[in-house]
Amino acid sequence: MNEIKPRSNGARSEARATPPADAPDNLLALIHVLSLQIGRAFHARIAAEFDVTIAEWRVLLSLSQQASTTANEIADIWAMEKMAVSRAVRRLERMNRITRSVKPEDRRSFALAMTENGKRVFERVVPAANARYREITSAATRDELAVLSRVLTKLVDQARDLAD
Repeated sequence: MNEIKPRSNGARSEARATPPADAPDNLLALIHVLSLQIGRAFHARIAAEFDVTIAEWRVLLSLSQQASTTANEIADIWAMEKMAVSRAVRRLERMNRITRSVKPEDRRSFALAMTENGKRVFERVVPAANARYREITSAATRDELAVLSRVLTKLVDQARDLAD
């Protein structure tokens, strides 16, 4: 584990996680750190420029792939807290980026859909989000990313099974 070295003003510097190769117990910590750092990288560029949070982006991205879905379905797809999705939905609705309508088959559930304004915002964000994705993943080769994708898919599936 890396040592945290004090700065000259007495404050502690940020440590960089570099676990030894034979320390798989640190793998999940690294995945968590990666997730947070991706969020920060997204926020630093995308959220500030387009006024859309990560949670809101996930809602818009989900609606771009499935024209009408529910907040609960989005929370399940992204393994997000329902309250985070609910806040994102409320803000997107206030900004006229999505609409909510009662589902006729289940009056307790609301179908979400992108408005024309939401579609325009989505189309403006996509190139910047894709560019940021490429910047983040450029640290690895195509083969490394393929292996990582397979392993992460297995870990996600296993964690999801254990949570059920």
